[in-house]
Amino acid sequence: MRNTLLAALLFTATALAQPPQADVSQLQAILNTSSQHAGTQAVEFGMWIGDKEVLTAALGNSMTSVLANTDMHWRVGGISELFEGTLLMMLVDEKRIDLDQKISRWFPKLLGADKVTVRMLISCTAGYPDYVGNADFEKLTTAEPFRKFSDDELIAYGVSGGKLNYEPGTSQKYSHTELVILGQVLQRATGQSIQELYETYILNPNGLTDTKVPTNQEIQPPVLHAYTSDRGVYEDCTYYNPSWGSVPGILTSNLRDLGKWGPIFGTGALLKPESWATMTAPTSVGLGGNRKDLHFCYGFFYANGWYVQNPNMNGYAGAFAYNPTHGVTLVVASTQNANPTVTPAAIYILKEVVKYVTPDTPLNF
Repeated sequence: MRNTLLAALLFTATALAQPPQADVSQLQAILNTSSQHAGTQAVEFGMWIGDKEVLTAALGNSMTSVLANTDMHWRVGGISELFEGTLLMMLVDEKRIDLDQKISRWFPKLLGADKVTVRMLISCTAGYPDYVGNADFEKLTTAEPFRKFSDDELIAYGVSGGKLNYEPGTSQKYSHTELVILGQVLQRATGQSIQELYETYILNPNGLTDTKVPTNQEIQPPVLHAYTSDRGVYEDCTYYNPSWGSVPGILTSNLRDLGKWGPIFGTGALLKPESWATMTAPTSVGLGGNRKDLHFCYGFFYANGWYVQNPNMNGYAGAFAYNPTHGVTLVVASTQNANPTVTPAAIYILKEVVKYVTPDTPLNF
C-alpha cells in the first residue's frame, strides 16, 4: 500500500508540473540578447527534450573570418566530471572499485590517505585543498600556459601546505585536487588508462564519436577557438596546455554529443538503480554551504531541480544542465571578446534560458 501511494504521489507531482517552454523564436531571442550583453566572441547553444532536438545554434566568430558553427569542438572542462562520476559508479557496479575503500591502497604516502575514501573524493568531502587557488601554481600557469603538468605535480600543489582543510568526511568543498586523485584511483584500480576506460565504458558503446580524450593539446576539427586576457593582452588560448585540468577537465566534445549525453547521464541509464540513487542523493546537505535546494552530488551539483556543471577552462566557459522532471538538456559554451561585460558568460546565458524554460524552477545561485 505504501509503495502504491508513493507512486501515485510521484505521478501526481509530475502531472502537475508545468511542461517546459520551448518556443524556438523565444529561445533564439534570449540567446541573442544574453550573448550580446555578456560580450561574447562566440556562443554554442543546444536544447533537447529527451532525445528530440529543440534548437542548436552558433553565434559569432571562432576566428576573425571564421563563423562559429554547431559542428565545432571545444574543451568541455568540468563537464568531464559527469563522465568521471558515471565511470566510477559503473566500476562500482562491476565491483572493481569499492566506494568505501581507503585511498591509501593506491596512495600509501599521501597526506590523509588512511582516512579518505573513494566516496569522499567524488563528493569532494575529503578535505584536500584545491591546487587551483594555490598562488605558486596560478603564477606558473599564467607565466607558462603551454607547460605540461603531471597528476603528481597537481596533487603536490594541493597538499603543499601540509594539512587538510578539515577532517575527512566532516564538511564539503569543491576541490580539483580530489577529482584528480580520483582519476588516478580509477586508472590504478583497473590498470587501464582513462582514455581506455572512457572509450570502453562510455564513448564507444553510446556512439559519442565527437567526444575525445586527448593525450596532448589538440582538439579535433572543426575547432571553436578561445581567447583570454589573463596575461595582459587579448590572445588566442585555444592550444594552451589543458593538462592542469587533468581527468576532471580532460574531454573535448561538441553540441551533438553533449546533447546525446544529457539523457544518458541524467537518467542514470548506464548504472544500476541503486548506484544512480547514490550518485544523486543529497548526502552533502548540511555540510559546508550545501542545502536541500542547492548541493553538490557526485561530480555535479543539484540546483532547484536541475543537475548542473559550469566549467571555465583555458578561455572556454561552459554550462550544462539536465532537468530530470522534464527530460530537458541544455548546453552552452562561450568564448569572450576583448571587452567582456559578464564572465564567465556561459552560466549567465544558461540562467537566462532556464528562467524561460522552467520559470517555476530558475537556477538559484
